[in-house]
Amino acid sequence: MKAIGIWFFALVLLLGTGSAWAAPRFHPDMPTFRGFVQVRADRELYIEYVRPQAGKPTVILLNGLTYSLRQFESYASALTRRGIGVLRFDFNGMGATLLKYAPSLAPYPYDQQVADLKNLLKATGIRPPYNLAGLSYGGGIAVAYALTFPREIRNLILIAPYTQPLSSQDKMIQQQIWMTRRLFPSNPATDDELYDFFLRQTVYSSYPTAEPIVLENPYKLEAIYNLVRGIRKFRPVDFANRLPPGTVHVMQPMLDQYIPADLYETFWKRLLPGTRMSRLRVYQVEHKMTEFVPDFAAAWTWQILKGNPLLRQGRVFDAWPVSTGTVRSGNEVIRLDD
Repeated sequence: MKAIGIWFFALVLLLGTGSAWAAPRFHPDMPTFRGFVQVRADRELYIEYVRPQAGKPTVILLNGLTYSLRQFESYASALTRRGIGVLRFDFNGMGATLLKYAPSLAPYPYDQQVADLKNLLKATGIRPPYNLAGLSYGGGIAVAYALTFPREIRNLILIAPYTQPLSSQDKMIQQQIWMTRRLFPSNPATDDELYDFFLRQTVYSSYPTAEPIVLENPYKLEAIYNLVRGIRKFRPVDFANRLPPGTVHVMQPMLDQYIPADLYETFWKRLLPGTRMSRLRVYQVEHKMTEFVPDFAAAWTWQILKGNPLLRQGRVFDAWPVSTGTVRSGNEVIRLDD
């Protein structure tokens, strides 16, 4: 019994100090890493990392609104097969990070997401300048990061990026607010409170039909609502002329079911000539092109990362069909298997 007591005491001591059970800490020299990384006193983000091969760059992937890093799996694998380093992670309100801190009860401000990304990159030891590749919501956060830390950006790869609130959804909610004011003039709610009320109804009523993945866990739909609340007043299109020179590459799916073509056009035109690098129009592909054509998207990303000289000076390219593996701009042809 005495021996059992000694072993029990030793086990309690080890558990108390945490030294024997501490999760491995991230280091950029690790070949791979999966786990949580501290970004502030009360918050960790879940990340997955693959180290680049010698002489190859690293790209940081920023999730779309309904994503976790799992939906980047095929795209990330196609990048790492080329020797590119990949850091992907779940923002606050997404994936494993959401599950660690659920339920979501407040907005996730976009500027806090930027601050957390800054702290994550510092904690991982990955040094600037960075290659940020953001899909949709992640594209909006990438723009916000570049505006806040312009000297830290090498390439800003915006894939079907969020540039302003969805016009149809925003217009519908504004009409509901207008009607409420006329039908219930004594309603004490502010316009912002009414907007959030109708936004929540919209998210809960329409998003599950459009994207069933929002129902994959009991916390996700509310989290998506709070992610939208946190970014809806940020309009990247209004700051396009302030983005750092020589950084912006836009990947535009031409069958995008969420973002109208004119919003892409407006954003592109508001970029300064020295900021526009390349724009790729991908035909017969919908919004989440990193899922639907991951190998093609990764091949084009590699052209950006390796500094293909044709992807400069605001050149516009067309890809149709993507199965040919070729991209054209006038008489110029890029073969993506080169």
